[in-house]
Amino acid sequence: SGLKTFAIFGYLKLTLYFTVLDTAKLGLIYCRMFFKYRKMPAETEKELLDFCSSHGNVAWVILGEGRWDIVLVVLVESIDKIEQLYDGLNNRFGLYFQNPHVSIAFRVHEFKHKYLFPKPDYKELVLGGKPAAESAAAANLDEADYEIIRLLSSDARLSLVEIAKKLKATPRMASYRIKNLVSKGVILAFRARINTNLLGYDYYKVFLTLQNFDEHTESRVTAFLRYHPSVIYITKPMGIHTLEFEAMVRNTNELHELMKQFKKEFGDVLLDYDIYFTAEVKAVGYLPKLPKIPQT
Repeated sequence: SGLKTFAIFGYLKLTLYFTVLDTAKLGLIYCRMFFKYRKMPAETEKELLDFCSSHGNVAWVILGEGRWDIVLVVLVESIDKIEQLYDGLNNRFGLYFQNPHVSIAFRVHEFKHKYLFPKPDYKELVLGGKPAAESAAAANLDEADYEIIRLLSSDARLSLVEIAKKLKATPRMASYRIKNLVSKGVILAFRARINTNLLGYDYYKVFLTLQNFDEHTESRVTAFLRYHPSVIYITKPMGIHTLEFEAMVRNTNELHELMKQFKKEFGDVLLDYDIYFTAEVKAVGYLPKLPKIPQT
């Protein structure tokens, strides 16, 4: 298969086959924390990365260049958990931070890496869109469901036999429950991370500031980005920016052309934008810490 071909040539990060989850249906808030370093010594950065890697609510750590040096993707049950982590970071490392920014993602659109395939697939996965508590109540998960999610969020390659053994159930029952989680929209997909650096692609995130951003404009902008071959994520955030998108390009000229097209199409609503180069994505765990199992 195509996946095996990628793996043979080392294009897959073989340590990370992950399950894409709608974290809102687990009662989790999808939050990002952005920090710019201020004369941070190398040993202090290592302490920071160790702190983030061991923290129960940090899912991803992104290092790059631009307005910020480090971005944390944080999954939490409540706003007070965001405050606790933010205060903890500032208490330990605040001397070396500047321009901190915290943003909650209302909704994330994920697309396949269309630029890798001759025939693009424009299907999308949507994470969030409804309040976390409301989504979690609708999913109505029990202890066995949560255990399956724990297992698959750690390793999406686990077989039905392995999952059934850990659940002390039959493979048929494990299969039924996984299919049920898919049908409820809790499990959205299974993915392997592609080592795009080896393919010669660079990873950028663009933060858009737009005016007159009504439903019609949002629909136009989202459609433009969705069908662009380089775009792999669109995020609607709460924060200083109106919309964000992530793109894989071969070089800065490709990114320049993308932005040139965007400005031509949406120059009437585009006020400003920031570009962030993603140098490294460290996966702490797609779902580092699940919320407490609801009592029935």
